[in-house]
Amino acid sequence: MDAWGCEGASDQLFGDTHVPAQSKRDAAPSEAPTPAIAGGPMSAPALTESELRRIHTSAGWRRDRVEVFETSLGRVIAKGHRPTRSPAPQRVLAWLARLVRVPFLRAPIVHGGARSQEIEIRRLRALRAAGIPVPKVLHVATDFFVMTWLGGDHLAEVLHRRHPHAFALWRDAAEALVGVHAAGQYLSQCFGRNIIVHAEPDPPVIAGLIDFEDDPLEIMSLPEAQVHDWLIYLQSTLWDLHAPREQVDAVLDRLMATERAEVRALFALACKRLGWLRILPESRIFGRDTIAVQAVAAAAHRWVGRHRQDAVAV
Repeated sequence: MDAWGCEGASDQLFGDTHVPAQSKRDAAPSEAPTPAIAGGPMSAPALTESELRRIHTSAGWRRDRVEVFETSLGRVIAKGHRPTRSPAPQRVLAWLARLVRVPFLRAPIVHGGARSQEIEIRRLRALRAAGIPVPKVLHVATDFFVMTWLGGDHLAEVLHRRHPHAFALWRDAAEALVGVHAAGQYLSQCFGRNIIVHAEPDPPVIAGLIDFEDDPLEIMSLPEAQVHDWLIYLQSTLWDLHAPREQVDAVLDRLMATERAEVRALFALACKRLGWLRILPESRIFGRDTIAVQAVAAAAHRWVGRHRQDAVAV
């Protein structure tokens, strides 16, 4: 059993338009099925021609950008192109990155259109190859692609509902993030709403990750991208995590100790420069963006207090 609560890899805060949890060049063929091996498993199942025709002709994903379909493979999701635009998350994070002089806090470029689709498909395949539980790409067309459906519940909802297992799920997702980094990978859109939860089991488990339309390595190094994951994860969850600070800090200390030295050093630098923003108001009347920044800044300040030697070194 891995950190996701699965046996092996399973097939926001500053977010843009909210859609169901998992929704968010020339025509490329579907992923080639695995050839049958004598005495081995049969070829991997694929969508039927009639199912692909139904998906292709549907107006739903063209109108709403994403659409869930029931198929012979179970639920799948079709995802159309993202409009080419500069979303609010990029502007807010760019402002915050300049304010605190942490350049790797800024949001990666979201190109939109065919380029974003190409990036997402490439990243989904790379993450799956590394054993990370993300959707499997089933079919690729010029203006949309189809992938497996992981579920409709996500961590941000679980935290907001104050689920009895909310803290355990937050901890499990943080542990899984360490696993992603240990595999030499990174996420970018590590918002709570992009961490899918299987809510039916008792206790519920983390199902996987979605939303890979950008590539942080276009503007930063791998260690910076991994620290970016941590900052986005904490920024999008701490403000709505109702747990004692001592428990939160203990998890963060334990997990950060397992990261590579370069990642720990960059994280310490970010904490050192973010900490003063803890003076922002904590009241929700000032809006989610403000209290989210305040929450991560307060955690950063506490980190510096517990790890002064690391903070001084940077």
